[in-house]
Amino acid sequence: MSGGPSGPGGAEPAGDARPVTGRSAGRNRDRLRRWVVLGLVVLAVGIAAFKVTALGYRPLDALPRVLYRVSVEMRLDGLGREVSVRTFLPASTSTQTVSEEEDEAPGFHFSAQSAGGDRVGSWIGSGEPHGSTIRHSFSVLLRPVRYELDRAAGVPLSYPPSIVPYLRPEDAIQVDDPGIADELRRIGADRGPLADRLRAIFQAVHALRSRPFKGETDALTALRLGEASCNGKSRLFVALTRAAGIPARLVGGLILETGSKRTSHQWTEAWLGGHWVPFCPTNGHFASLPERYLTLYHGDEPLFRHTADINFDWRFAVSSSLVPSPAARSWMAPVNVWGLFERLGLPFSLLGALLLLPFGALVVVVLRNVVGLPTFGVFLPALLAAAASGTGAAWAVGGVLLLVLVTAGARALLERLRLLRAPMLAVLLAVVTTTMLLLSLVAERLGAWGLTRIVLFPIVVMAITVERFHLVGVERGLGTAFGELAGTIAAMLACYVVMSSLALQALLIGFPEVLLLVIAADIYLGRWVGVRLIEYVRFRRVLVPGGAP
Repeated sequence: MSGGPSGPGGAEPAGDARPVTGRSAGRNRDRLRRWVVLGLVVLAVGIAAFKVTALGYRPLDALPRVLYRVSVEMRLDGLGREVSVRTFLPASTSTQTVSEEEDEAPGFHFSAQSAGGDRVGSWIGSGEPHGSTIRHSFSVLLRPVRYELDRAAGVPLSYPPSIVPYLRPEDAIQVDDPGIADELRRIGADRGPLADRLRAIFQAVHALRSRPFKGETDALTALRLGEASCNGKSRLFVALTRAAGIPARLVGGLILETGSKRTSHQWTEAWLGGHWVPFCPTNGHFASLPERYLTLYHGDEPLFRHTADINFDWRFAVSSSLVPSPAARSWMAPVNVWGLFERLGLPFSLLGALLLLPFGALVVVVLRNVVGLPTFGVFLPALLAAAASGTGAAWAVGGVLLLVLVTAGARALLERLRLLRAPMLAVLLAVVTTTMLLLSLVAERLGAWGLTRIVLFPIVVMAITVERFHLVGVERGLGTAFGELAGTIAAMLACYVVMSSLALQALLIGFPEVLLLVIAADIYLGRWVGVRLIEYVRFRRVLVPGGAP
């Protein structure tokens, strides 16, 4: 009879039972995790499906709109006499919605009238001194425009009486000049379907060399010189289009970009199928316009008219913000987080950063657990990516590297003073703050505007980054510290790509239950036991068949 050692009463040793119990408990935990992950996925998909099917949510409606705030400032020296100023003001149309107009013009009487389908603002003042200022501001929502032209349609033989004037010559649009007719024949736009004629004219004008605006350029001058600014190219396009039998007109306005500018823009419209269809031969937009084009007036008109013999200067200032679409506002009525941020005066970018931080953390988890990328913690790369939204990815990388190297060098010098930890961190915080301010000042002098916004980086986050770099360097060597710094920057860039997605931000605003999927993914990766990708590279000789042992 054979047997082994036994415990009291002949029972099997307790040690033999423990592995079985441990394996059973492990299987139970794995089963529970699977059920939790499945439950979170089902819950998130169920809520989203209910919103789409029962409540009529449409994901595309969650995309925010860009609201521009435009201010035109006019400065003049009135010389103590009566002066008047006139300019065009935007009107609400199918492509632009104007709101929140404000006028600041002390000493002037302001009025707005309609003239030929455009809005004209007039300011009249008497005894105006030097340095008088007129400021008119408004908000506008713009929509992109795109038309598909009928490739088989021919040029109509007649037009409504109100459209016929747009076939005639003007002082700077020499429709009946032989040079225009010769150019029309040369490019083959004097025959064929309407769409082919327009395409030939558009390509010929777009091919002209562009030059900065230095005064008015008529159509013939642009043709003879082979170069022009937007007003010369637009006049030539209109002249050739009218000569081809297609009504066309000039459009004046602004291309809205955040900042200050002293330039307007001109493009064109052609009458096609009962509609005015836009064309911008300067920037290459054929039968379409992007949403940044603000229309102010139509026709060959100066943007400003004012009393003669006065010093007059003007400038546009443009800022932008993201606002929810009308459809999204109706959705979010029960839990309108965006509305809360608007009431508190907080920007959409902050809301987007808050919502996408869990996504950034998930990216870091994937890079650490699945790829095997070393980083300074989990949250630090995501926080750096959130801060990088103000500077852009390239400037963020350069700023982080400079800050870490400068302040880490300062930390190494401070070590010789043998300070306690709390005073050391206080000094380190001051060094980080000073370095960020100096970087912004130098960047401004160099014109590196993205780097100037490095001051938006959270100072505490940068201080923690520098502290982690120094500690890793002391404990495990500078090579490891630089490796983890490189991994942190790589993870920051990956997080930046995900967290800067406007579509993802809008999706989370309309469907915040997507965060449940993020939690499910985190739980699933919480027990990742597979080989990390970086280990395939490290041990490729062992893992590849036939490799060295």
